[in-house]
Amino acid sequence: MILRRGEEVAIVLAAAQLPDAEAGLLEDAARVLESWGLRARMRIERSHHFYLAGSDRARAAHLDAVLADPSVRAVFAARGGYGSMRLFRHLDPAGSRARKILVGFSDITALHLAGRKLWPRVQALHAPNIASRHFLGATPEAKRNREALHGALFDPAYAVEAPVEFLRKGRAAGPLLGGCLSLVAAMLGSGFVPPTAGAILFLEDVREVPYRIDRMLVQLRNAGLFSEVAGVVFGEMHECADGINDLREVIGDVLAEGSFPIAFGLPAGHGETNIALPLGARAVLDSARGRFVLRRRA
Repeated sequence: MILRRGEEVAIVLAAAQLPDAEAGLLEDAARVLESWGLRARMRIERSHHFYLAGSDRARAAHLDAVLADPSVRAVFAARGGYGSMRLFRHLDPAGSRARKILVGFSDITALHLAGRKLWPRVQALHAPNIASRHFLGATPEAKRNREALHGALFDPAYAVEAPVEFLRKGRAAGPLLGGCLSLVAAMLGSGFVPPTAGAILFLEDVREVPYRIDRMLVQLRNAGLFSEVAGVVFGEMHECADGINDLREVIGDVLAEGSFPIAFGLPAGHGETNIALPLGARAVLDSARGRFVLRRRA
């Protein structure tokens, strides 16, 4: 689905609290959305609970409210951090019957994964959390992030084509699933990780050294997520280094038993560039062209 000018959208804090020094970013984010012709309103808990943006019940109630409201066409996560998984036991599985878009990444990966079961009509859009320099900054990368998100929201022909490095050659196509590796691993056993058979699995993370990446990939492997996957594409794995081990070699070793193509370096995730990826859309990995291609599902 796409948005149209004049439609109403909501901003939520589903996970970590926004530090006082960054509170102004909420208004800045709302102004950007309004400059796109959208009517933005906030469902934000003004108190906090430890490091969270309010109690689990309060954050879940805000999320349920905007998902259930038929006038809200898209829901934007203000930030990630931690806390989305704590909401599951409080969320209403019948809360959203209308088509809408849920925008965010990092900790919001948990909601994207669970949403396939809880809210099957909600389109998951892996894209910057909007109360962030990632989205609001003045850098060329932040500008590209805004342009990509705008395109993913408004352009029915939105597509992504990016050069990637292939750790194992091949060609594969399938619906794009995944997000932040730490969250995918943490979600195993929850009942909310969708089947990956025939999918292109996208994984990215930040400041996780190679041995921890190894451990999480082994966990995914042991859980069978790579058994019938069509292909795997990693993001830039921002600051995932220890100065000794080559992360690419570690990935190749853990996934050595598969025959599916493996790509590395998609500019999506915690790096400076975080292009919008409609999860569920058809993606192609093609080592002959050295490309990742995604086109919006018809």
